[in-house]
Amino acid sequence: MRTAVIVSTRGFLVFRHDLLVEPDQVRFVGVFTPQDAENLTGPQRRYFDRIHLVPCAVPDPSPMLASLVDQEAAAGVLAGLLSEVPRQTVSLHCYDEQNMLVAAGLRTQFGLCGPGHEEILPFRDKCLMKDRLVARGIRVPRYGRYDPARFARDPAAYYEHIAAEVGPSFVLKPVDSAGGDGVRKVHSATDFAALPGDFGRPYEYEEHIDGTMYSVNLLSQGRRTLFGGVTEYLVNSTDVQAGRVNADINLIDTDPRVPRMVRFAEQAMDALGWPDGASHLELFCTAGGELVFLEVAARFKGMAGLAAMQRNYAVAFVNETLRIEAGIESRPYDDEQVYCFDGVVPKLHGVVRRLVEPDIDSEYEMTWKVRLGETVVRTDSLIANGGTFLVWNKDYDQLYRDFKRLANYTPIHYTEDPATSLEDRS
Repeated sequence: MRTAVIVSTRGFLVFRHDLLVEPDQVRFVGVFTPQDAENLTGPQRRYFDRIHLVPCAVPDPSPMLASLVDQEAAAGVLAGLLSEVPRQTVSLHCYDEQNMLVAAGLRTQFGLCGPGHEEILPFRDKCLMKDRLVARGIRVPRYGRYDPARFARDPAAYYEHIAAEVGPSFVLKPVDSAGGDGVRKVHSATDFAALPGDFGRPYEYEEHIDGTMYSVNLLSQGRRTLFGGVTEYLVNSTDVQAGRVNADINLIDTDPRVPRMVRFAEQAMDALGWPDGASHLELFCTAGGELVFLEVAARFKGMAGLAAMQRNYAVAFVNETLRIEAGIESRPYDDEQVYCFDGVVPKLHGVVRRLVEPDIDSEYEMTWKVRLGETVVRTDSLIANGGTFLVWNKDYDQLYRDFKRLANYTPIHYTEDPATSLEDRS
C-alpha cells in the first residue's frame, strides 16, 4: 500500500482518481489550510483517506497565500503518519508555488524521495534562477536584487543606478512571486520615486523585454522530456494589471515554434537541475525572433490552464506526474480530445455594473467570481480573479481566431457610483 501525501489543493483538483489502475493500493492524505480545503468537492473529499487541516503560515492571508501551510504543523502530521507506515511507502506531492519550498523542506527533513530544499530553491528565487542560467549562456533579462536601503537614502540616485544597468523602463517583482502577485512596472524616475520603497519582502529588478510571451510546459523524468507543449499568451502579464484578459492558447504540435521553445526550456532545466515531474517555463519571443527566459517553476501552470491542457492534449497530467514521482499507475485519459484554451479575468477597482460574455464562435464555459453590484478592489494576483473561462473547438484554426478576438475583450464594466443602474446586462 502506497501513501501519497498531498500538500495544497492547487493543481491537484484535476486529478482523475477514477483512472487509477489499483485504487485500493493507494491512500491519499491531504494537508491543507482550512481556507484551501474549501476548494475540495464532495467526491474529491471521499477519496482522501485522511484530511489534516493545519494553520496557514501567515495571519490574515491574501488569496495568493491562503493555501500556504505552516511547515511545523505539517511536519507534525507527517511525523505521525511515518510512525504508522514504512517510510519507503510514503511520497509527498505539491503543485502549488507557495508551498513548493515547504514540501521540499519536509522531504529533506524526513528523508522522503523527490526534490529537497536545495533542488527547489533555484525555482523559487528568481535571482538565483537567473544566476545559474547566465552561467550557462542562456539569455535572460538584465537583472539585480532590489535594495530598499538605497531607495530610502536617495530614490533618484538609485533609479539612475538601476536604469544604467537594465534600461529606463524596468520591472520590479518579488523574488518568490507567482501569478503576477506584487509585480510593478517602472517607466520613469517619477514612477520609481512614488513607490513605497520597502515592499516587506525581497524584490528584484529586471529589464523590460518587448515581445510576445509564451510558456513551455514539460513532464520529464531522468532529465528527459516525456511531454512538451507550448502556449502563446494573449497579452503580457503587466497588461493584465490594467484589466486585460489573461489567456493563453495551446499551440498545435505542428507549429514550428513548439520544438524550438521546448529545446530552449530543456536547456534552462538542465542548468537548474531538472527535477522529475512537471515544470512551467515562461519566455519572451522578440520581434527579431530572439528567445528570452522570463521565469520557471517546478510545477504545473495555474489551475484553469492545467484543465485546458488536459482537454487539449487528452492527457491526465496529474496522474502522469504521480506515476513519475511515486510509481502510482493510471489508465490513459479517456475523455474526448478537443483543442482548448483558458482565460482569467482580472479585477479592477469599482462597483460591478455589467458582466459581458465573450463574443466568439467556439464553445465556452464562463465562471464568474463577482456579481452585479459588488464593490471589488483591484488585485495584482491572478488567483484573486473576477472569473475564469474555458474555450474549446474541434477546429483549431477557428479556436485560434477566437483567441485573437479576445485581445480587446472587456469582461467586467465598473462604475464608481453604486447608484448606477445594474440592469444593463446586454
